[in-house]
Amino acid sequence: MSDTHEFINHLASKLGRPTPSQAPPAVDINVPQYHLSRSEERISVFLQNWQALGGKGAIVKSVDDTVRCLKEWFGDQADTWLKEYSQAILAWDTLPQLAESAFSALSWPVTRYTQAAATPHDRYLAAARAELGITGSDWGIALSGTVVVNSDPQRGRAISLLPPRHLTFIEGQKIHSNLSEVLTELSALGSPPAAVELISGPSRTSDIEMDLSIGVHGPIEVYVVIIDS
Repeated sequence: MSDTHEFINHLASKLGRPTPSQAPPAVDINVPQYHLSRSEERISVFLQNWQALGGKGAIVKSVDDTVRCLKEWFGDQADTWLKEYSQAILAWDTLPQLAESAFSALSWPVTRYTQAAATPHDRYLAAARAELGITGSDWGIALSGTVVVNSDPQRGRAISLLPPRHLTFIEGQKIHSNLSEVLTELSALGSPPAAVELISGPSRTSDIEMDLSIGVHGPIEVYVVIIDS
């Protein structure tokens, strides 16, 4: 059918109804938004929901806290990874200062995304070979235990998608109550990023005979460090 009016007229005739001459009046829908007024509440609920989805998380206040946390999670694995592959720990070009200080204290050599290889294709291959991908987070959503990450040339999405483990750092004040609050801040940026990732726990799918599989489309392990400064 060539135009909208013709399509609606045909649909109305099939339903045995008159063709509408104007759009129906708008219906106001007021849905109460989930909201937590205190930052401590948002952090606590976010962490509970993140862990309920299979992620691991911790709240830190200092470099020492962060070092202890990373040792607990990864222990001697990091040394083994780096012996087998020098770029086993791959990160955004810039991480929160607390994270930078913690990795320096641990003496874990961190390869930066844009320095991993000369071309995007080769950087994807480097990310696929890495054991741990490290990023920051732009926002968090307490209601769903979700971290939100904007794309950027120096913040390759491959880091959070291709390694089997993803570690992300987020500042406590960037955790919002719900998705609507995050979208409001995102729209205020003016020029939206090329892509926005919403990460809620490890990758999972039940596409194959309704059998839950973890790590099919992304990391099998996810970790979040909440910086409560």
